[in-house]
Amino acid sequence: MIPNIKSKEQESVLRFACEPLDEVRIGYIGLGVRAKRALERMMNIEGARVTALCDFVQENIDVANDIVHRYGGKTPAAFSGGYGWRSLCESEEIDLVYICTDWMSHAEIAFYAMECGKHVAVEVPAAMSISDCWRLVDAAEKYRRHCIMLENCCYDDFELATLNMIKEGVLGEIVHAEGSYIHDLRKRISTNDSGGRLWTNWQVEYMNRHVGNPYPTHGLGPIALAMGIHRGDRMKSLVSLSSHSVSSNSVSGVEFSGTMNSALITTEKNKTILIQCCMTLPRPYSRSYMISGTKGYVQKYPVHSMSFAPDSDNIFIGEQCDSIIGRHRHPFVEKYAKRGKELCGKRWIDFAMDERLIYCLRNGLPLDMDVYDAAEWSSLVELTEQSALAGGAPVEIPDFTRGRWDVLKGVEFAE
Repeated sequence: MIPNIKSKEQESVLRFACEPLDEVRIGYIGLGVRAKRALERMMNIEGARVTALCDFVQENIDVANDIVHRYGGKTPAAFSGGYGWRSLCESEEIDLVYICTDWMSHAEIAFYAMECGKHVAVEVPAAMSISDCWRLVDAAEKYRRHCIMLENCCYDDFELATLNMIKEGVLGEIVHAEGSYIHDLRKRISTNDSGGRLWTNWQVEYMNRHVGNPYPTHGLGPIALAMGIHRGDRMKSLVSLSSHSVSSNSVSGVEFSGTMNSALITTEKNKTILIQCCMTLPRPYSRSYMISGTKGYVQKYPVHSMSFAPDSDNIFIGEQCDSIIGRHRHPFVEKYAKRGKELCGKRWIDFAMDERLIYCLRNGLPLDMDVYDAAEWSSLVELTEQSALAGGAPVEIPDFTRGRWDVLKGVEFAE
């Protein structure tokens, strides 16, 4: 049964906070490779308790139980079958639903979880259509529940240091930014069992049917925070182009539609953002992350580099650049990196993301990212395809805050 939750019709959840939770009881839906990693992390976070697991595949549930037992946890309730996820959401033993399923099911599960009175943490992208982006916003506002998209790249040390530099005025007024997700994933996603994908090859199926950018948030998320999207500015419109589909791009007998998508976004305050995505062509990994302001420039890939006015030809690279990053290091790095690296190695940012989520829920604080971030960043999935199919025609980006994009002024992490 869905609990009878008193709703407030479409009241904003900007800087939204709930009553503190002494303990955060977590239910995981989808127990593939990402969820198994998340379980390992969560079992090492004080105040977090895994109380429920859900997957179509019994082997995944068994492995997840082994992880919980290894850290001394009690056997969580198990849910399976076509609608097991609904039963998990309805459980009274859960405060937070952690969603690690295929892209197309994220929004439906997140919506139902909030309808059932649960907070939601959902893997990227949070939604694959504009209508589902609005459903998430409407649900968070109506049922007064958190909905955070698990965008780990926002916690990387370079990006966090850049936020400090922006806040301190080192880069001046930010005018343009570039982000991307360039990652040759053909080998990883070419077989169902690779990386624990035991259910279906949904990534290949989706990419073979669509153009546009199906995975925009790793590139866009950190840039949106740096540029104050719905924290003083908003994304207003975009134009998008995709390369032609390459049909001879086969790995392990699996055919891929290899395309490169580029989207140019303009903001309400006439700033620009370039977002690119390619996952099926042989290119080195890159998230780009370039920020250009009136006093300076920073870029993370392919090598850390910076330059500052008045001598923009004097470029700091490598260790010189890292020294500057060190001087502007964000407190999160000092707080979470050591333990995170012990548990997760180079993926320590995942630990920082989860630790921050549990910390905010236990202390009744606004989360670092909100449902508007989830909707704004995920909206590019459909919008880039719309524009690309129309030959690069401009498309408007919805204002998911309903006119409140200028209420907040910059990024603030609650403490």
